[in-house]
Amino acid sequence: MRKVLHTLRSIALTIVGLAIAFAVTSGLHWLFGLSMEELPMEALSGANWSERSVILETYMAANPFAVYSMVISHGVGAALAVYFSARTAKVPSWSTKRRIKPFNGAIVLLSLWIWGDIQNDLYDIPVGLAWTTIDVLCTIALSFIAFSVAGGFRKHGGDNSVISEETIYRG
Repeated sequence: MRKVLHTLRSIALTIVGLAIAFAVTSGLHWLFGLSMEELPMEALSGANWSERSVILETYMAANPFAVYSMVISHGVGAALAVYFSARTAKVPSWSTKRRIKPFNGAIVLLSLWIWGDIQNDLYDIPVGLAWTTIDVLCTIALSFIAFSVAGGFRKHGGDNSVISEETIYRG
């Protein structure tokens, strides 16, 4: 039962991490959008892929900061979600009875975010393969930094790893 509860906790933390990523990314898109023309979403939703590419090319020519704001928004959103995941996912290891910080939550969050990023950048709002690659690489780099800052690479023993003087083997 305990393993099931920990699994459900990990899934819930992943969902909360995705909600953080969506909220931060949407907020940054809105904030950056205040200084740019509005993206023609009606025209994009009714167009096929080649027409979307033409619409985006004219939009990016009129708003050169748009693609940079996209890269910043997607990268920061994913990085904050990975940071949250690395800071909160203290799951006990059943083999050692110690608390560890797993890579699993951060990897799942980053994988889901990159999949959505690629879908968004290549199909929904096609910015091109080069900008999609830059977006994905920046997202990975910022998430890696966030994971490092959150302490994801340190070994964590948790509260139960402290031993008492009586249990030390003096051989």
